[in-house]
Amino acid sequence: MRIGFLGYGKIGKAVAAHVIERGDEVAFVQDPFVAEAGGAPVVAESDEALLASTDLVVECAMASALKANFDAIIEHCDLLCFSLTAFADEAFLAHAREECARTGHTVFVPHGAILGLDGIADGSRIIESVSITTTKSPKSLGLNPEEYSEPTVVFEGSTRDACGAFPRNVNVHAAVALAGIGFDKTCSRIVADPSVSTNAHVISVKGEGIEFELHISSFTTGGVTGIYTPLSACGSVDRVLGGAAGLAFV
Repeated sequence: MRIGFLGYGKIGKAVAAHVIERGDEVAFVQDPFVAEAGGAPVVAESDEALLASTDLVVECAMASALKANFDAIIEHCDLLCFSLTAFADEAFLAHAREECARTGHTVFVPHGAILGLDGIADGSRIIESVSITTTKSPKSLGLNPEEYSEPTVVFEGSTRDACGAFPRNVNVHAAVALAGIGFDKTCSRIVADPSVSTNAHVISVKGEGIEFELHISSFTTGGVTGIYTPLSACGSVDRVLGGAAGLAFV
């Protein structure tokens, strides 16, 4: 299989190495800030010829890049995307669904840092309320650390609004909203805590005959992405491409 990459940061590099380890090929890397990617072609903008010979593109850039390149990608191949806050734009979500139907290609939504996303999707018809609280350091949230001496709620409202306020930090919230009861009904809360070195998420789900709470914490190296997310990204690629052996958890 030939796998292209839109974005080549922490997640992109981890998945590209995994793709090569699997015996598949990195078709190209599209990233204006990257000069070299292990011998794979590197382009700054979408390349029609490269896309035409690609089976899957892994997007791990940002929401604006996903929107700008979506049509060119989905015309030629499937797409596994991590910048899920892009879909808080109702018109873009509708467009993505229409283009998938027209081209016959698929947009894969990875679980990323969220364990239990499949359970939320399976129970979406009977779920009545979903709330998500994310706690990160001010630096991870793109805020000035000097302005925070104690845990501070920096956002509380709908997930749609959270995606607009923190587009690089709430892809977890967007994934839960897409799987569950939508961007407007899902409640988001973001806490800036100068004392933490983790990305922590608490997801509370209630519905007809069900109630569960997920607590997830992943250490971060100082950036936006936690340690667990690149590992889960590699697992998502395996499930998309198939070829799993033994017990396969999907």
